Amino acid sequence: MKPFFLLTFSLTFFLSGCENERIIDKVQTVETLGYDMQEDKVKGIVIWPTYEEKGTAKSNSFKTVSDSYEDILPRINSKSEFPIEIGKLDFVLFGKEFAKKGIDDVITNLSRDPIAGSRMQIVIAENTAEEIINSSKKLSLPFHLSNKINHNIEKGNLPKTNLHLFMTDHYSEGKDPYLPYLILEEGQIKIGGLALLKEGKFVHNINLRESFFVKILHDGTAHGQYYTKIKVHNKEVQLLLRNLDAKAKYAVDKSKRDPRILIDLTIDTEIKISPSWFNLNKHVLELEQVLNEQFNEEVERLVLLFQEYNIDPLGLGEKVRATSRNWDYQRFKDIYPDIKTTVHTNVNILNTGIVE
Repeated sequence: MKPFFLLTFSLTFFLSGCENERIIDKVQTVETLGYDMQEDKVKGIVIWPTYEEKGTAKSNSFKTVSDSYEDILPRINSKSEFPIEIGKLDFVLFGKEFAKKGIDDVITNLSRDPIAGSRMQIVIAENTAEEIINSSKKLSLPFHLSNKINHNIEKGNLPKTNLHLFMTDHYSEGKDPYLPYLILEEGQIKIGGLALLKEGKFVHNINLRESFFVKILHDGTAHGQYYTKIKVHNKEVQLLLRNLDAKAKYAVDKSKRDPRILIDLTIDTEIKISPSWFNLNKHVLELEQVLNEQFNEEVERLVLLFQEYNIDPLGLGEKVRATSRNWDYQRFKDIYPDIKTTVHTNVNILNTGIVE
């Protein structure tokens, strides 16, 4: 009986496994999906690669226009020789004008799709998604855009972002989401910083320098670079710092009616580039003091900017909620623009790493 049982089991497993089989040459596996506004309609564009000899790939695209984003993929499907599949979709791009109207419906429906990956990157384009996608097609590199984002998250100034984190922040009581912000510079795609959102709508963007502070204040990280011009010993010095480690601690002072946020930021850094005449060992203490003052000002200015737009990408609301027995989200939203914050920064220069 054993051989018969094993044969029956094997056949059953093999046949059931074939039920949802897709032949790779008979589907269009989309890797990038973009949305723009075209007057009062929605324009959608998709990219999928076709692999040629010697490992090379060609980027192909379809685009269409509809009254609603829900109709974009069905319309594109009607143009395609083979069914459109989004199982390998790893990059969704919104033009800024589309994002101003709101992206939450699109993202929510994507997150509900069981074959959509939770780590796909969601990104806002300064102009249109189509411009970014057309520039990316010239490179003929599959997953070029998502690789660019992931590289800058791992080693650069971008904080962690993906579909899962966006959905978590979007539905959080006490934090607003942010997304990578792409721009075109002399025809090349460049990460310009972060797009800030409120209730699923784009409201403002910050540059990569400011994104560095969001990263160290939110993630705590061992990566990122910071360029600055400062005066040390009455001389202007241009420096490039590399972050070795950063930790942010938050405390909530509730001694008064409205809470006060205390931010304690410690940064271990090294000087990567400085002028040849600059003697770091001689001026290290003065340099650390100047950097402490400058970082304090940068963080305070950034928090005030967030309060001006009534957005909370740092999750200060979550910090208050964690210390509250009777959390009132609506009241926090009412007082958030006027909440006082105190920042204390401790910069430690550990290595020189100087290139003269």
